[in-house]
Amino acid sequence: MQDLLATTLTLLAACSLAAVLAYKLKAPTLLGYLVIGAVLGPSVTALVVPGPALNFLSELGVALLLFMVGLEFSLSHFWLTRKTVLVAGALQMFLVATPVAMALMWLGLAPTSAALLGAATAMSSTALVSRQLSDQGELTTRHGRSAIAVLVFQDLASVPLLALLAIWARGGSPRIDSVLLEVGGVLLLFAVSAIASRRLLHRLLAWVARQGHEESFVLVSLFVVVAAAAAAHMLGVSAALGAFLAGMVLGESDFRHHMEDHLKPFRDVLSCLFFVTIGLQLDVAQVVSAPLSVLAWLLVLVPIKIILNFLALRVSRLSTLDAVRTGIVLGHGGEFALLLLGMILQQHLIAPAVVQPMLVALVSSMALAPVLIRHHEQLAAAFGFSRMLTPPPQAEEGEVAAQARALRGHVIVCGAGELGVLVSQALKLAGVEHLLLESDRQKVEGACAAGAPVIYGDASRPSTLMAAGVIHARLVVVTFSDPQPALRIAHAVYAHHPDVPVLIACRSAAEAKALCAVPNVRAYQTSFAAALWLAERVLLLGGVPAARVDAALGEMQRNAGESCRERS
Repeated sequence: MQDLLATTLTLLAACSLAAVLAYKLKAPTLLGYLVIGAVLGPSVTALVVPGPALNFLSELGVALLLFMVGLEFSLSHFWLTRKTVLVAGALQMFLVATPVAMALMWLGLAPTSAALLGAATAMSSTALVSRQLSDQGELTTRHGRSAIAVLVFQDLASVPLLALLAIWARGGSPRIDSVLLEVGGVLLLFAVSAIASRRLLHRLLAWVARQGHEESFVLVSLFVVVAAAAAAHMLGVSAALGAFLAGMVLGESDFRHHMEDHLKPFRDVLSCLFFVTIGLQLDVAQVVSAPLSVLAWLLVLVPIKIILNFLALRVSRLSTLDAVRTGIVLGHGGEFALLLLGMILQQHLIAPAVVQPMLVALVSSMALAPVLIRHHEQLAAAFGFSRMLTPPPQAEEGEVAAQARALRGHVIVCGAGELGVLVSQALKLAGVEHLLLESDRQKVEGACAAGAPVIYGDASRPSTLMAAGVIHARLVVVTFSDPQPALRIAHAVYAHHPDVPVLIACRSAAEAKALCAVPNVRAYQTSFAAALWLAERVLLLGGVPAARVDAALGEMQRNAGESCRERS
């Protein structure tokens, strides 16, 4: 008991330090966890030794991690973009994995091992790419959509790869028929769970949510994850894969975001333990003694992978410039590759001397990913493509321009979440012409169902705002609480039409201060709006005359406005 308590204390302290340092250095947090694991492991200090308890918690972390990935996977969006996903994704996987696998076989690695490492090389980070492109307002561009399509295919490709690992770990022969049988079992599990979830899981979660007891919802959500993993394990397939499929089934439900919010802390803590256990297995002396192997893998994972990505995307009929940009965006390793390598190390399926240098290079490439994605245009220009080629207009700009062509004096509402749809309904009831812009497909579908004039497009891109007729608009409203794209919208509006006021909903006074520094911006905390309504109810029900209530609330609003003007 004392040993377990001491190990837990050491891990929590070390992981906390790693998370803080990674945040300060603007590096991926998992890089800090791997480094801490290597330092605590047998090859350096031997303060923590892998054991059954730690392995179980790390496996549970993997299940939660893949469940959350599955939640973000939209089957309806996949069906709409299936041609792009299947063509571009398959070509990228094949043209990256095949040369790497052939090179590894030439170096003496067994065909199965070479194929697995080649496939791991082809994978990129869905989390890093989607987050960075969203922050840059490029998620709806051609290169953004192409990158996401390739990443969706990579998520799907993880099914046969995890099946291959499961067969291998059981001591079976990883033949094609064995893998197909394993994948067939997985698909059968998915079909059964999908049918059952429509009638059972959705109703169960709806009933629990109606009770209004958050603790019960958290427990039921965790039960679903563990039950899916256990069912997959009982059928002889990967437990983590079962959790991933459960996430895909529930990703189309109304409870997706609710489950994400509640399970994220558990996922972060337990997946952190998984990455630490990978670090514990790193032999630092072995890696240091073979720096050329690490460098070789880093060359494969970044520059060579970018070139192979470009070739695959050109074959899939993407334009030269967009293929270069997408290739650069995907020129790094990913979480699924990290999971595969971690499982290979844990189960001793491939010699550590081969896997460990690749693991170090993989993490290094992920540390480089934000830089590659942020500066993909400059890198494309350095290769000479941006100077030679003029990119055609984005598809979303044409769609938005077609809707806004006849509008004058209209309102542009940015964000089709709950607040955006309510603002749209108010404008519609008042007879005010307006457009609703949203870059999340599921929110677009929800707003369409509510009858809002929503268009798929990223309002934080200046070209999209111009297409929406910002130079003819009377007002721009930002209804989401993400300060970075909100700032981009404010600056873009001021640059193209400085007389147009911009109203922005925000979460905190600090965000309001930063937003109000832009001229013509009025930022309002959503909590302040709720407080005004509640204050009005309190005063009226307390017997205060309506005239005094109006005066008091007006004074509060004027003070908020003055505060915003002072900050600007």
